[in-house]
Amino acid sequence: MVTQHLSVMNKNIAAGLWVFTLCLVTGIPHDTYAQSGKENLSLQQAITLTLQHYPSLRAKQTLSRAGIAHTTDISHNWWPSVKLVEEATVGTDNGIYGSYFPLSTVPSTSGGIRGANRSDVMSGNIALAQVQWEVYNFGAYRTQKEEAIQQQKVSGLDADITANDLMVAVVRDYLGLLQYRSLMKIQEDNIDRTRSVQRAVTAIVLHGLKPGVDSSIAAAELSKARLNYLDIQNNYNSVRLHLGILTGLDTSAIQPDTLYNNGLLSMLTGLNDTASVAKEHPVLLYYNGLLAQQQKHEQVIRRAALPKISVLAAGWMRGSSGQYNDSYNKNLWSGLGYSRYNYLAGLALTYNLADIGHTKDKVREQHLRTKAAAEQLETTQAVLDNQLQQSRLGIRTALDKLQEMPAQLNAARAAALQKMALYKGGLTNIIEVTNALYLLNRAETDLVQTRNAAWQALFKQAFTANNIQELVQQLEVARKQ
Repeated sequence: MVTQHLSVMNKNIAAGLWVFTLCLVTGIPHDTYAQSGKENLSLQQAITLTLQHYPSLRAKQTLSRAGIAHTTDISHNWWPSVKLVEEATVGTDNGIYGSYFPLSTVPSTSGGIRGANRSDVMSGNIALAQVQWEVYNFGAYRTQKEEAIQQQKVSGLDADITANDLMVAVVRDYLGLLQYRSLMKIQEDNIDRTRSVQRAVTAIVLHGLKPGVDSSIAAAELSKARLNYLDIQNNYNSVRLHLGILTGLDTSAIQPDTLYNNGLLSMLTGLNDTASVAKEHPVLLYYNGLLAQQQKHEQVIRRAALPKISVLAAGWMRGSSGQYNDSYNKNLWSGLGYSRYNYLAGLALTYNLADIGHTKDKVREQHLRTKAAAEQLETTQAVLDNQLQQSRLGIRTALDKLQEMPAQLNAARAAALQKMALYKGGLTNIIEVTNALYLLNRAETDLVQTRNAAWQALFKQAFTANNIQELVQQLEVARKQ
């Protein structure tokens, strides 16, 4: 009876060890893992959908079109001012000698001057056509138009920056999905391994070969593995939700394509250090454009203070119920016709001397703004140079780590097998087994994190070199091979 009982116990232990060994062998994260029944979203598709859908980019593009309309408006500043006036009046006509400045609240009176006021009313009528054309202002029109054109370019470049930033956001989220998806797979395997260990330990404990606390420790490790999985799953869903907002897709339809990891090592080894910060980088183009815009505005301020040459022309007709001999026609309707005709033409040179000092103040202020734009451009160039150097360092480090990772992973797997065998033979305790499982889980996690760091470095270099789209196309080709 005892022999039969020991035989059953040994079979249970052997079965538990067999399941544990199988989990160790098959528990390595597979890069080709994909959800059944769901089509994977490629990185290129995610970028394309975001650039087509995201509202902020459409808003910047609309502002760019508004810049075109503003340029058209500024180019029409040279048009002359043409005013047509028709005015009919009824009132008294009492004048007096003297001069005054015309104010908007003081009506104009023209007519006879007499010793006393008269209360008689006369009617009057005047029609006026006036043209004022600033025909030459020493380049002010030209500089205004050039500034408007530059503003239009800056608006377009701002839209390009938004598009570039959106691409970076999509790449960041997509890499996050790849990382969390792989970590979820690792935790799934870790849960299976821990569950198998728990079964084996429970079988041993039930037959009195190990203390009961071992079973409790194994159960605690299993619960911890499940909690870790829930945390990673929450991060995965959060990133997927943000990517859904960017692309406009339903969150459940977003599944990353892990096939991208297949060509990572070969892509890293095929890189060279000849990449440089692109002169046509959207951020540099934007700040270059902003600097040019500030310089144009400085020219506009200087030109605005120069003299202006204007052509003036006016013609008017007047009618009045009053007569030249100071007699008043009782028929007020007679004043609505026209009895006098005049015209006036001239050429005017206008120069406001008081603007000289004020213009100097404005130019000094604008010069400082221009200097600030130049310093911002210099800062942006330095930041991009630093990002390029950081990406090169990250690529070299990731390549070295990826080449070393298989040794760590194989050693951790072997250690877990050996610790379980020692535990079976009573030569170690459950703590050593759980530590070995932790090392294996850590090795698998390190591999995923190193891959993510390599992808981050690759795309950071592509960002500084302004060839994110080229890198994405290379990945698409590698994925399909």
